[in-house]
Formats: sequence, structure tokens, C-alpha cells
Amino acid sequence: GGCCRGGGGGGGGGYGGLPASAWAPVLVYCALSGATIFFDEIYPLWLVAPRDEGGLAMHSGDIGAIMACSGAALVTFQFLLYPPLAARCAPSVMFARCAVLYAVIAAATPFLAPLDPRPLPL
Repeated sequence: GGCCRGGGGGGGGGYGGLPASAWAPVLVYCALSGATIFFDEIYPLWLVAPRDEGGLAMHSGDIGAIMACSGAALVTFQFLLYPPLAARCAPSVMFARCAVLYAVIAAATPFLAPLDPRPLPL
């Protein structure tokens, strides 16, 4: 049997060899991946858009600094923080928690536009 026929390959009875119980996480992962790609492409455009259009009116140098800091934070998390967390939690638990956290952060992002971009005095 081929790997793409129902019941073949993965030992499951669902389509494509996946058990029926695996489809929900796969579909959620696909939705989150699509949303992440969309967000990554739109985010710089939102940062540079004028404030009267709902953007943050940032300059390209500031956007580059934000993207560089985001990349450094991602690398730090991936190599230093994620391995101990993954050792303590099951993958399904980690996925569910991160999916909820991602949804909260993505939903909160548009509310940043009204904030004043000037630094706070210390």
C-alpha cells in the first residue's frame, strides 16, 4: 500500500495514514502556520503605515532594530529556553499552551496602535 492511501503507512485508520484523532492538531497547526506567515508579512507594513491609517508610522531603521531584536529573542528562546520546557511538558501540552499564547498575542497586537511611540521618561 502507498503512503497516501487511507489506512496505509501510519497505522491509523484515517485519511493519509493519520488516525482520526490526529487531524485536529494537524489542522490547528496548519491554521497557526498560515496566520504566522501572514503576520510576519504584514507586520512591517503595519509598522510603517501612517498613524491616521492605523499604523505606527515608524522609520525603517526602527523597524530593522525591532526585527533584529525579535530574531535574537527567537534564537535565545529556541536554544536556551525551549529545551528545558520541552523536557518537562508533553508535546501536545506544549503545543496547546503555545497556541493559546499565540492567539492572545495576535489578538492584542492591534491595540498597540493607539499607544504613544515615544519612550517613557525615566
